Amino acid sequence: MRPAATVMALSGLALITPAGANTAKHSAHRHHASQSSGTIPVELKSQPGTELDNAARSLNTDLLEDATRHNEQPIVLTGTAKLAPKQKGTILFVQLQSYRLCGSAGCTTSIYRKNGDKWDTLLDSVNGTIRIARQRHNGMADIVVDGNDRWVFDGQKYQDTLNSP
Repeated sequence: MRPAATVMALSGLALITPAGANTAKHSAHRHHASQSSGTIPVELKSQPGTELDNAARSLNTDLLEDATRHNEQPIVLTGTAKLAPKQKGTILFVQLQSYRLCGSAGCTTSIYRKNGDKWDTLLDSVNGTIRIARQRHNGMADIVVDGNDRWVFDGQKYQDTLNSP
């Protein structure tokens, strides 16, 4: 009888451990979902030869030329999003990917707005995933970087709301 009790105890542990692990997994999933609830991801993709790609390359000529001098050919990723209900100009998200341009925090993304024949920089060089929040400041949607870093529009550019250390 004693060996059967040991097997049952081990079986009990085996059943409890996965259930506990599963609960932790679901808790982490709920926590992640709460960070991104109410936000929309910005999807960036390579679109060589398109109008967006050409604009991105023009806006980042200095970085692309520097990469070329170091024998690199960065991948240019672009995306667009609607940041205001009555948005008139295109909003362009640009990320350049190469060994030289991406550091330990990842690759940087910049945001530009088409204004007539030129592009205005709304947010320059942030690292991490970018999501668009439902909340707005000065008519433009807030930007959430890496799940917890909220940037708000001040009427000209996006400003970080996290205090620097």
